[in-house]
Amino acid sequence: MSPKNPFRVSAPRASTPSLRILLAEDDRSVADGFRTILQNAGYRVVGVAYNGVEAVEKTAQLNPNMVLMDIKMPLMDGLEAARQINSIPGKNIIPIILVTAYAEKHLVEKAKGRGILGYLVKPVHVDDLVPAIEMAQSIAQTINALEGVVENLSEELEARKLLERAKGILMKHLSIDEEAAMRMMQKESRRQRIKLKELARAIIASHSVLS
Repeated sequence: MSPKNPFRVSAPRASTPSLRILLAEDDRSVADGFRTILQNAGYRVVGVAYNGVEAVEKTAQLNPNMVLMDIKMPLMDGLEAARQINSIPGKNIIPIILVTAYAEKHLVEKAKGRGILGYLVKPVHVDDLVPAIEMAQSIAQTINALEGVVENLSEELEARKLLERAKGILMKHLSIDEEAAMRMMQKESRRQRIKLKELARAIIASHSVLS
């Protein structure tokens, strides 16, 4: 079998057939081989990038669920492309699987922390490719869900701090207890149709101006 087309004829069926994958591979014959195998496995190939810059641009344009990325590409290598793809704070990571002819340990170390959740060395067999895709997708879903929980907890903590501070201001200036201050804020938030957190922020801002 030619190393330019390192694929088997048949492929196991994917368990997540709706997965949208972007290929980033500068060798067109290898890219064509990957496309055929992925489509036969039930995945949707949304595009092919033939250099690292194009990989970043097409990821932004096509919004794939995953990227299969070669390391050695023109204009920008796969590691830098991966870093740029997952560099936006607060945005869900896009799982990236590196597919490369290089197995050097230092490349694996450099790949950490860039949304790279898989590493396959050419020639790639389908029996390795599909499980790697499924595993990377599962890990990415877990990571993104956990980041959402952390974000929600952070927002809740911020809201509680604002409420406590706003209640303290009302209690001091109106000589009322904590329960009365909370009832007053709840009533006013309903009247203005705004969230308690936003009302608390307004109370704190007004107090800062008047102090």
